[in-house]
Amino acid sequence: MREERKPASGPRSIGELMAEIIKATAGPKRRELLELSEAWARAAGADVARRSRPLGLGKGGQLTVSFDSSALRQEVQAFRRAELLARMQAEYPGRRIAALKCILGE
Repeated sequence: MREERKPASGPRSIGELMAEIIKATAGPKRRELLELSEAWARAAGADVARRSRPLGLGKGGQLTVSFDSSALRQEVQAFRRAELLARMQAEYPGRRIAALKCILGE
């Protein structure tokens, strides 16, 4: 028997729909990167998230984030690393995030 879907509770943005489609069809690594990106956007805020992107979660729980400017990378590394690390740990509790590595553009 076919399961009926309930309609969405209102209009949704194309970005939300695309994120759902990618999550549903992507492999585990790609899905993890998408979830990290979403958590990073919430933790870092719109301005920082727009100018940076997580590249992955490495061994030992090191989250590597690429920044599009050296000034922003330096600001996060020098002044906001502990704050953003704590926020990421709260936003992405599924995996251990132990450190934040900030690199310039990749």
